Amino acid sequence: MRFGNKSPDLPRSASKLVGLESAWLVRFSEGIKNIWLTMLSLLAWGWLNHNGLVTMGIMLLIVLSKLTTWRWDMKIEQFYRIGDFVMVLFVAVLVYFSVVHTQQRPVFIVLEWLPLFFLPILLVQLYSVKQQLPVGTLFYSQRKRKRSGTLDFTRPYATICWLAAGVVNDISLSYFLLSIVGFSAILWSVRSKNSPLILWLIVIALSAGLSYWGQQGLRQLHAVFTEQIMEWVVDWQRNPFKSTTSIGDIGELKLSDRIEFRVKADKPLLLMQASYDRYIGQSWLATLRVFNEKTGADSLEKHKNIKQLEVFQTLKSTTILALPAGTVRIKGLEGATLQYTPLGAVKLSEAPDYINFQVNYTGQQVNKVREFDLQVPVQHQAWIALIKQDLNLEQQDPATIAQAITQYFKRNYYYSLFLGREPDADKALKEFILHRKAGHCEYFAVASVFLLRSYGIPARLANGYAMQEYNAAERLYIVRRRHAHAWAIAQIDGYWQAVDATPAQWLEMEEEQAELFQPVYDFFSDLYFKYKHWRYLQALAKAQDNEQQVWWIVGGVLLVILAWRLLVSRRDLVHLSAKQDNTLLFKYPGQDSELFMIEKALAKTDNARMPNESVIAWAQRIDSQALLDISKMHYRYRFAAERFTIADRNRLKQAVKEWLALHG
Repeated sequence: MRFGNKSPDLPRSASKLVGLESAWLVRFSEGIKNIWLTMLSLLAWGWLNHNGLVTMGIMLLIVLSKLTTWRWDMKIEQFYRIGDFVMVLFVAVLVYFSVVHTQQRPVFIVLEWLPLFFLPILLVQLYSVKQQLPVGTLFYSQRKRKRSGTLDFTRPYATICWLAAGVVNDISLSYFLLSIVGFSAILWSVRSKNSPLILWLIVIALSAGLSYWGQQGLRQLHAVFTEQIMEWVVDWQRNPFKSTTSIGDIGELKLSDRIEFRVKADKPLLLMQASYDRYIGQSWLATLRVFNEKTGADSLEKHKNIKQLEVFQTLKSTTILALPAGTVRIKGLEGATLQYTPLGAVKLSEAPDYINFQVNYTGQQVNKVREFDLQVPVQHQAWIALIKQDLNLEQQDPATIAQAITQYFKRNYYYSLFLGREPDADKALKEFILHRKAGHCEYFAVASVFLLRSYGIPARLANGYAMQEYNAAERLYIVRRRHAHAWAIAQIDGYWQAVDATPAQWLEMEEEQAELFQPVYDFFSDLYFKYKHWRYLQALAKAQDNEQQVWWIVGGVLLVILAWRLLVSRRDLVHLSAKQDNTLLFKYPGQDSELFMIEKALAKTDNARMPNESVIAWAQRIDSQALLDISKMHYRYRFAAERFTIADRNRLKQAVKEWLALHG
C-alpha cells in the first residue's frame, strides 16, 4: 500500500523528496496554527517598544520548534526548576534596577521585558515531548497536589506580550484599537462553541466602549485631582495653575524658617515657579494649563552669555521647580520626568527623594504674548489713572516705564507683614495704593502688573523665591519657605524681564521674624543635607563603577545554574516519536500508532531504529519503500489527527500488518 499518488515518471529519489516535503509542510502548518496568536502578540510588543531585533530572535526560536522533531523528555521536577529559575531571574533584575540609577522606574523596566522573562517557560513547553506545561511551573501552591493539571502556555504568553506592550504608554487611538483586536483574538481562540456569535460580539464591543470611556474619564479625573491637590497643599507647594491672592486677608504673614533647597550660584537671583496671565474673581489664573514633555535638550550654541547654577533639593513628592529666567537646559535629572507649561512652570516627577541638578540659563525669558497679558480690570482703572498722573510717563519706552514704576513704589511705599483689614481683594488693593501705602510683596507685584498693562506693556504675575541668604561656610545660598516672593514680569526689548517693585527692606523685616530656635533647626538641617548629599554621591559613583560588574555577576550565576540543570537532564534527550512511556503525564496524538510495532520488531536487528533518528530517515536508511509509505501515514496521524479518518487508520493498520508478515 502506498500513501498518496506518485507520478510514474518521477525517479525514486524525487518521490522520496516530494514525500518528505509534504510531511514537513503538514507538520509546519499544524504547528503554526497553534502559535499564530503568540506570533502576532510578539510583533505588536516589538513594534510598540522598538525591540525589533529581540522580537525576531524570539520568533525564530518559536518557529524552529515547529521545524524540528527533536524534543526534551523532561520530568515534572525539571519543569519546576525552569519556573524557579525564571522567578529568581525576575527578582534579581528587579533588585538590580532598584539599586542602580535608571531613567525608568524598575517596575516599568521589568514589565517591558516580561516576554523575555517568560520565554524559557514557553520554550520548555514547545521543545518538550509533552507539549504541555505543568501548572506547578507557574504556581508553587499547585506543586503540593497529587494531581497537578497542565495548560497550554502559548495563550497566556500572548497576553503577557500585550501587557508588556502597554508599558510604552501610547495614548493614541491606534494603540487602543490594536490592543482591542489583540485581546479579542485571544478571547476568540478560547470562546465557547455554545455561545451565540452575535452575543459574543456585542459583549466585546460593549467592553471596548466602556474601556475607552473609562480610560478618558480617568485621565480627566487625574488632571482635576492633581490641580485640587496642589490647591490643598498651597502652603508648601506652588500651584502653577492658580494663585489665590492673599491681598485682603486679615492678620499677619506667618513665616516659616524651613529650608526648601540650596543653590550654588554667583549672585542673588529670582527663581520663578509659575506665572499667571489672567486676573478673574480676585484670583490669578494660568490660561495655558497643560504640561508637555520637551523632546531633546535645547542647543546652547545659539545662546550667548550662558550662566550656570546648581540646586540641591530634598523632595517629598511631585515638585514645581524654582528656576531662573531663560532656563535652556537642566542636567542631572535624567532618571526623572520633566514637564513644562508654555507659561514657564516646570514640574518634576518620578525623581528620587534627593536631587542635585545643574541649570544653564541666559537670564532672558522668551515667551509669546497673549491677549490676557494686556487686560486691565475695570474696577482698578480709577486708581491706575491717578498713579499715571503722578508718574507722567507717556511716550516713554517700556524699559524706562518699568524702572520708573519700580522706583515710585520703593520711594513712596513700605513693606509690611500686616495683611490688612479689608477682606475684599479689589478694595484692599485700592486702599493700599491710595491710603495705607504699605503691604507685602503681592500688593506691589499686582499693582505693577496693572500699571504696566495700562501703558500697553504685556505683563504677568510671577511667583517663586528670592535668593538672598548666603551661607559662607557652605558657599551656598539658603532658600527658605519665608523667601517665597511675588513680582511682575513684563516683555521689554523682546524678553520677559522681572519688575520687582517691593521695597528692599522686606528681607530684613522677615529675617527679624525668624524663630528663636532657627540656629538649632539649621544645624540639624545642615547635617541631614550633608548626609543625603553623601548618599547621592555614593550611589552615583557606585552606579558608574559597578553597574557592568553587578550585571555580569548576576547574569553569570543564573546562566551557570541553568546550564547545570540542562546538562544533568541531557540523558533524557529523546526523539519526539521515541518509545511510548505509559507513565507520562501528557498524551499526544500518534502515541498508539502501529508504526511502533515495526520499530519493536526490528529493535534487535541491524535495521533497528537508532536513538534520536527520525522515522523518515530510518525508512530511507534501510531502503524500504513500504516502510517509507507507512511513515508518511504515521506523520499524518501524528500531526493532522483531526483529518485522519477511520478509513485512513485501517489502511495504516493493514500496511503495518502486511509489512510484518513480509519482513517479520
